[in-house]
Amino acid sequence: MPKSVFELATHALPQTCLSTEKHDDRVLDVTLHYFGCLKASEHEAYFTSLPQKSKRRIVEEKLRIRRLRTHFEARPKTENGVALKKFENSLSDWRKLNLRRDPEPERSQRLEDPPDRSVDYDIKASMIYFKNSRPFDVPGVDNNFPNQKISVKDLLCDEENNPLMQSCDDDMIRYFHFPANNMIWVEEAIARYYHEQRPKPDDFIARFRPQDRTKTQMLLSPEFWKGQQQGDWDCEVHARSMKPLCEVISIDPISTETSPNNLALFMPYLHWETDRGRMKAASVVKEAGKIRFSNMAEVVNQATANEQNIKTGHVNVTPGSKGSDTNLSLPSYNVTKAPLNLRRAALGRLLRLAANVSEAMNSHVDEKLMYEYLHADPPLQPRRTLDQSYYGALKNTGARDRDQVVYRATTPMPHECDMIHPKDKCAGCHDGIRKVPRLIMVDQLWLWILDEKTIISCFPKRWGKNRADSSAIHKSIRTRLKAARKDEIRTAFDLALIIVDQCSRVFFDRSRMFERQPNLVDLFADAIRGVTYKQTAAFDQFLTYTHLASKEYNSRDKIGNSATQNTLLNINPEGNLLKETKDILDELNIMSRIKIQQQEVAEAFVKHIRHILLPKVNDARDPNFALLSEDQLLRPEKNEGLRREQLESAKWTLVRANNLLAGIQSRISELKTLQNAARNTSAALKDLLTLKQQQAGVVEAREAVKQATETLKQGRSIMLFTVVTIIFVSFLILTTRMHC
Repeated sequence: MPKSVFELATHALPQTCLSTEKHDDRVLDVTLHYFGCLKASEHEAYFTSLPQKSKRRIVEEKLRIRRLRTHFEARPKTENGVALKKFENSLSDWRKLNLRRDPEPERSQRLEDPPDRSVDYDIKASMIYFKNSRPFDVPGVDNNFPNQKISVKDLLCDEENNPLMQSCDDDMIRYFHFPANNMIWVEEAIARYYHEQRPKPDDFIARFRPQDRTKTQMLLSPEFWKGQQQGDWDCEVHARSMKPLCEVISIDPISTETSPNNLALFMPYLHWETDRGRMKAASVVKEAGKIRFSNMAEVVNQATANEQNIKTGHVNVTPGSKGSDTNLSLPSYNVTKAPLNLRRAALGRLLRLAANVSEAMNSHVDEKLMYEYLHADPPLQPRRTLDQSYYGALKNTGARDRDQVVYRATTPMPHECDMIHPKDKCAGCHDGIRKVPRLIMVDQLWLWILDEKTIISCFPKRWGKNRADSSAIHKSIRTRLKAARKDEIRTAFDLALIIVDQCSRVFFDRSRMFERQPNLVDLFADAIRGVTYKQTAAFDQFLTYTHLASKEYNSRDKIGNSATQNTLLNINPEGNLLKETKDILDELNIMSRIKIQQQEVAEAFVKHIRHILLPKVNDARDPNFALLSEDQLLRPEKNEGLRREQLESAKWTLVRANNLLAGIQSRISELKTLQNAARNTSAALKDLLTLKQQQAGVVEAREAVKQATETLKQGRSIMLFTVVTIIFVSFLILTTRMHC
């Protein structure tokens, strides 16, 4: 029997990790394969067959899991501690139902981080090196280009082996990345680069004696650093952000540099997050605020309770008791397994609780980062939703966030199941279960170019994504650098242009579409098309009911006239459509505003690149060289004495810079196209509402004429009655007198 197209397409896809088929020769991640695909009995044989590097990765992951488990067990009353206990109870219940014995207790040593251990030990900073325009692996650092990483603690330490403090050769380009917009990390990193101490917030000497300022203080001057921060210390956390900026900075406190070679750049860009990740982050931000602004008595009580929990250890939660998520009364099955329905129910609970524990483990580092730095001085700047970036004064934007176009398009809609038989599958449920509610976020790129050889960048990642994330910005940068052609990265500006470009092209790069990343342009286009279709249908309905009302008005049969008029006078459907269109336009305006800010920052960046590179490719010491155009400076006959490679390098960088500007302009044009379509639909809805208002005037006029006609008839009847009454009374009086 021939296979269907679906079956052929399914079998054509190669099976990888976490699939139900065998895929030993297609292992993309040894850690994922070890923990997620193999049985416990297969672990030892697989581990033995691995190279030393892969073995170390698995051992490190085991240590991480053990450390987190110890941390959760020592805090049984916390949310993560309760989740772990519920999972352990559910796992024990499932084993009993399936006649499986509990494994022997682990003999490995329990690992627990010190209470004051900084999150800097747990977060890795990325290191990417180029030497002679070729990828370079830093000796003594794990992994290879471009995946070498070092802990933030080691990168910010004041030691000679710190890569930031080591000298950088002229043929070397270095790139360090921090995965959060943490102002303290930036200050420490720049201080380490210049072998200085981090500036103090209350340094009055530097304020009143500018000539004594250090290079770090010059680079982090208020006009280029804290003065650019939006939002005061008492404002909402989501109001914190840096104003878009790109400036060259002189680090000489005494003399003026004619051509400074240090640059700072702040630029917003669009990204995304799951709704659950946003809710978790918002909950942690709220909790961190409570801890930060609670009074001393509350702090002491909380610390005492935590210390008591650590000393007491586990909380014994038995199956079916309060605190257990199973609530199963487990009968004793000595010979056969439990009924299938009980085993399935237990397995479902177990998988759900395992997902909760996995989520808690993945987000643990992010939670520690928030608690440690969110209200520090200077503070961490967290991720913001689309509405939070624009309506910073609002205390809570939860309702507005869940009204995003992307959220509505990626959220399962409530429906009535169309199953006829209990064993049938509902198509709506099948499609809805695959959907993951997502939102548009606004992140920030912070970037410094130091001495034209070292780049330091900061931008955040998605919540709980401390492992591989295919849609992460830095992942796309590493992928692009790994596939870079020979001599593509010739200067630090070439690398910086790639970083800026990758941040600006999120949602607009058709060559890199990910499974979970929302297709923003298509979702907005579909939303606009949906509203336009409903507007067209409403207009057709309006014309139909208008003709029907005219027929009913001219006919003698007035039945149904009231229902037709009520339909014509009801503006709720059009009002809801207009509101939806306004929401779409509002989000498009916010995104267009962000893209325009990107364009302004990129234009300033390209301008500074030109000012730095063009004098270098002009060997003639003519004081009027600045008056020459870029084409004249780069013309071969004008620069015969230049080194050819320097000239080619400058040409290459300027071409890339122009391509960056062209790319941002094309994305702005794409958003403007969506805006114009939404505005046209909004104008059509307003025209329809105007027609309905005019129709209401026609109906009122008809009713007025009808009322006047009825009034005239009543007046004539009264007059006739009055005349008849007068005549009758007169006749009665005359008759009475005649009889008298």
